Amino acid sequence: MIRSVVGCLVVVVFVFSSQIGGAAIVKERLFHDEAHYPKDLDGTNSTHDLTALPKWSKSSLTYAITNYPIGVPEGTVRSIIRKAFDSWSRVTNLDFVERPSTAQTDIQLSFAGMNHYRRGIPCQYSHENTLAHAFFPELGDVHFNAKYFFTGETSLEEFHNTAVHEIGHSLGLPHSTSRQSVMFLAQLIGNLLFEPQPEDIQAIQKLYGVRSATPSTTQSAPTGTTTRPTPRTTKPRTKTLLCSLSSYDTFVLDHRGNICVLAGQFYYNLNETNPPPRKISAKWPGLPQKVNAAITYLDQKTYFYKDDQYWKYDKRRLEDSYPRPISRGFPDIPSGLDAILAVKSYGFFAFQGSHYWFYDTRNPKPVEVDYPKPVGDFVGLPSRVDAAVTTTEGRRFLFSGMKYYELDNMNRVVRREGDVRRDWFNC
Repeated sequence: MIRSVVGCLVVVVFVFSSQIGGAAIVKERLFHDEAHYPKDLDGTNSTHDLTALPKWSKSSLTYAITNYPIGVPEGTVRSIIRKAFDSWSRVTNLDFVERPSTAQTDIQLSFAGMNHYRRGIPCQYSHENTLAHAFFPELGDVHFNAKYFFTGETSLEEFHNTAVHEIGHSLGLPHSTSRQSVMFLAQLIGNLLFEPQPEDIQAIQKLYGVRSATPSTTQSAPTGTTTRPTPRTTKPRTKTLLCSLSSYDTFVLDHRGNICVLAGQFYYNLNETNPPPRKISAKWPGLPQKVNAAITYLDQKTYFYKDDQYWKYDKRRLEDSYPRPISRGFPDIPSGLDAILAVKSYGFFAFQGSHYWFYDTRNPKPVEVDYPKPVGDFVGLPSRVDAAVTTTEGRRFLFSGMKYYELDNMNRVVRREGDVRRDWFNC
């Protein structure tokens, strides 16, 4: 039984061979996919069993390849991904439209190492031999392990087979017990499948119906993969109250990958050109005004902190029995936080005044005894921060008043700073 629509399906590759007359005969590569259900950030797990397979609520889906592996032309990768999507579109009522890497899309495909990000949220393969993993609807993203694609260890045919298999998961299909299925646990290296087989077709049509029209093959030519200095729109904002803000409460990356700034009873979606002020209570029912800090984490939940309590949201739904005391969910993290910043591994930095704490969710004692430490450990950062956010590209920003500071990817050093109004509010 699939337990969660936010399950991450993990693919681990094992290649078996035997020696006959001095020749290695490659047998199967084994997909060892198991749904990945990490505990929530606060140590709980509120996932409920589902009685039906997860599926997309619409028939036209957008996708983007956010980066490319070294050693193979981008056009080759795009062509194979396109073929993989088309193989599913031909047999069911789903259309897939490619968008530029900078666009907001339903499905993002990327090549990444062991520790990486999914839309700004830390993500990790379950094993160093993992070839790829995919998320069920309506998350759907696919991550290919950069260790294997393309370094000489996998062929274009193996990549094609993996892409079809993983996209099947991102559309809602679990594994099959039939060797004649592209969703089977193993594939013969010399006889890889590149399109859905009869059993797969029956399964996908049960979710989305029989193909009733010619599939759409519309795709937008991606622009370069270079990201803008900051996540702002390209046109100056002139028709929004955002430009009149003199202060704010916090920044947060929501479950859809939008960066929002919260101020009083309103929030502004910075991914919009001229975002209107919207009621916080309409997006996150039950959330009070003037929260201190916020974070969307690996568990796909969004956490808000105010005074000595925190609220946990599954998308836009406040989970049962929240708010809770910070001391209960996050031992040794103080009340009255100013900001929280996710890190690549399992944990976060918590800031209060001129000090910070590191909370490591993997350790029995998440906060070591040598904390708190001075914020001055972050080279180039002022002594106090007001907010923090990690973007969908995994870039880490801290805010102090109307100044922002981007951290280096590898350490606690500020790599650049700038003006919030100009680069984030675009005013």
